Amino acid sequence: MKRFPQVTPSTLHALGLEEKDMQIYAAILRMGTAPLRQIAEETHLPRATAYDGLKRLLSCKLVSYVDAKTHRYFMAEDPSRLQALATKQEILIQEAREELTEVIPDLQKILLWSRRRPIVKYYEGDEGVKEILENVLEETAKTAKKMYRIYSSSTLRDLVAAAWPGFLKTRIKKGIHVRAISIGSGGRTAGLDERRWLSHNEGSATYIFIYAEKTAYISCDDHGRLFGVIIEDEGIAQTQARIFDALWPHLLHT
Repeated sequence: MKRFPQVTPSTLHALGLEEKDMQIYAAILRMGTAPLRQIAEETHLPRATAYDGLKRLLSCKLVSYVDAKTHRYFMAEDPSRLQALATKQEILIQEAREELTEVIPDLQKILLWSRRRPIVKYYEGDEGVKEILENVLEETAKTAKKMYRIYSSSTLRDLVAAAWPGFLKTRIKKGIHVRAISIGSGGRTAGLDERRWLSHNEGSATYIFIYAEKTAYISCDDHGRLFGVIIEDEGIAQTQARIFDALWPHLLHT
């Protein structure tokens, strides 16, 4: 028996057909006309699968049928119909392109609107705080100045440092600079950093990082467990940076 010419799955998909559909179509071409039972036997497909394939072939006008007293007999249409089907799909694709050309600008407006809304991510525990610190270094390393700002609190300094003991070494290795405003006693420079004091008295309840187009906030609950958030919003980050920079010249160096 002569082998039926193969059509690639990608071509069939473009036509809205499956590989099994072509098995069925080829079988009907060979048989001339046949009921569903014989088509399923010829193709070695379950009757339900063969029936689904026939429905697709009928909708594409590659197969037609006649009803007899006891059976419905299916017949294959001329294979040139495949070319007509391809032409029809080309027309549908062109119409889709034209419709999308009109729709895409409206969708882009929605995207721009959504980008103006802050993205907030919440983190818990030492592992969560380490993720925040990693993000601070990763995003700052991409900026032109490779510098971030921080409000450092004596209340949380040791807890934050314990969440990632290698943070300072990693920061220096990456060549990232820091301007730190300390709140509370203690704190020292470690390299590539400047530190000034807002107060030498009681520390604040929150560490604040200002970097790239983000701000991060780290605090702890009543049980001493760390938690934090990253807010991704250019406007918020710029506002915090301006406040920080306005304070910086007026603060104590020691």
